[in-house]
Order: sequence, then structure tokens, then C-alpha cells
Amino acid sequence: MQKTWVLMFAATLPIWTGCASGPVVPMPPTVEVLDFNSTRVSPDGIEFVGRVAIRNQMRGPLTVRQVDYGADLYERPLFDDTFAALQPMRSRATTTVTLPFRIPMSELAAHVEDVVVEDAVRVTLRGVVVPEGFDPIAFTAQKVLPIPRLPTISLDGARGNPVAGDFTVFLRVHNPNGFPMSFGQVDTHLDVNGRKYDLLRTESFGQLPANGAGRVALTMRNSHRKGIGVLINVVRNQSADFAVGGSLSCQTPHGQFVLPVELRSTAAAPGR
Repeated sequence: MQKTWVLMFAATLPIWTGCASGPVVPMPPTVEVLDFNSTRVSPDGIEFVGRVAIRNQMRGPLTVRQVDYGADLYERPLFDDTFAALQPMRSRATTTVTLPFRIPMSELAAHVEDVVVEDAVRVTLRGVVVPEGFDPIAFTAQKVLPIPRLPTISLDGARGNPVAGDFTVFLRVHNPNGFPMSFGQVDTHLDVNGRKYDLLRTESFGQLPANGAGRVALTMRNSHRKGIGVLINVVRNQSADFAVGGSLSCQTPHGQFVLPVELRSTAAAPGR
């Protein structure tokens, strides 16, 4: 008799457990803007990225049809777009949607009055999450950043001789902004009569204070072979004109600044 009771209990246990879980109660997801920041500043424009978290509060799956979003510059619409590449969400799951966009510098120039009056760039990210079976859920976030002024770069002397294969160019970088910046990466080259030779950073400032200046040393090293190549180049062209090209990048509290480098110097060729 005892065995029979145990077997009956075991057979009915799944039914009780299923009843305890209950039906899925419809509940709309929650939507939160995790962050909204400027990430990159260059002569072409300012890049922004917003991240929006969608949290499924139900014990069952959820389908989000799309995220409609856009941006405003000083309350004036810049664009509207839709992100629809969303996978069905599992129970209690969270999906994070990344929304990147760029504001061209030409657009900022068109709002010069607002820029001057506010002495800042004010951008609003706005949008709605459209879940299946529920009303759209709105989100918004605003970013105000100081007017970004790209640092100025100038030649600050040179040491050595490119013909010898060991040549260093010094650049002076001035930060006109009211916030500091630290040195990031360098991708530069020496251009001698149209032929490019890599320049490697050998010295640089660690951090530029607000309205401060620093020095960067860029060296062409190697190589006896490279020196011979430069010598042939100079003799063939009867000119030792050189230019420094490429880019430098600096990290700031408002994203990465990418600085183009286009500087030229003229030197007479040997025997000219």
C-alpha cells in the first residue's frame, strides 16, 4: 500500500509543479538608455553612440518588432531611422541595441547661431521601442559637449638626415580646448618628392592640459637600405623637399579626436 501511494505522488508531482508556474502574465518590457556619448571628433564631423537596453519582464518570450530612432540638434530634427534586426527575446532576457550616428561639421556650421549662443553642441537622441502586443515605449537622452576645437599642429624642427636613414621630425601640438587630452595613436609618414617612408613615434607628451601645448617626435629609422633609397630619390629629383602626412589621435573626456597631419618643409638638394 505504501508503494502505491509513493507512485501516485510521483505521477501527480509534474502536474502540481506545472500548475505552480501559472500562465504567462502579459507585461510590457522596460526600456532604458544606458549611455549616450560622443565617441570621435574629426574635421568631417562628430560621431555619437547611444545604447538602449530592452528588458523582458515576462516569464515567456517577447518579440520586439523594431526600434525607431532619430536625433535632434538644438531641438531641430537631424534624421529618423529604424533598426529592425532584433532577435526574439527569451524569458527575463535583456537586449542592448547600439545606435551610432554622425553629425557632419557642415551641419554644425548651419547652426552657427545656436553654437555661438550656447557655446556648446547640444544633441538629443530620441526614439521608441515597438514590442509586439504592447504600446510603443519612448526613450530619450541628451548630450551637451563643449564646442570641439581641433588642436593645431605645426613643424617644430628636425634632426638628422633622411639620406642617412635616421631622421626625426618634431611636431608641436596646441590644445585650444578647455579640457585636457592624452596622446593616443600615430599613423604618419615622411613624403620625399612623392615617395612615402614610415615615421614612428619615439617621443610624445603624455597629456596636454587645457589650452596647453606639447611636442611629438616622429622618426624614420632603419636602415641603410632606406637611406640609399632616399638618396637616389633626392638625386633623381634634384630636390630634398619633404612633407609629413597622416594623422594623430588624442583621447579626451568627449571622445577621440583625430587630427590630420599635412605639413611641408623645403630644403635644397645636395649640390644644388
